[in-house]
Amino acid sequence: MARSMPGVLLGILSLAASATVQSDGGGACVVAKKLGGSLAVEWVVGIASVSDAIEQATSVLQSRGFDHVFPQASSTTEHGWRVVLKTHHKTHVGKLRTSYGCGFNDASAEAAEALAVSDPRSYSWGWKREYGYEKLVVKGY
Repeated sequence: MARSMPGVLLGILSLAASATVQSDGGGACVVAKKLGGSLAVEWVVGIASVSDAIEQATSVLQSRGFDHVFPQASSTTEHGWRVVLKTHHKTHVGKLRTSYGCGFNDASAEAAEALAVSDPRSYSWGWKREYGYEKLVVKGY
């Protein structure tokens, strides 16, 4: 026979909620996109929370006239490294695409770059590392 333990479940849920709310800081990378291509990128670090960082970066892109903006990477660490890269490639039907990759890591710039390099593949399936990329930002925060 199953027993109900509502107190235990509520305790677990409240612990999980408090774990996601607490943050030492926030950073985010938000990308404006249209028809499969990336148009612009905005990144923000040193903000109170990830949601505030996303909101601020989104607001900047929207003030520049971009309607379709999407958070692409984020960080909850107060200090670390951020890498933002830009790449151009052709789709399998020959259309030129621009993609951005964003990576945050609290240990090293190299680890942040590895995350940034894997990022475009998540959003632009036709992109491959061997197509190359330009580092827009490699900076500690």
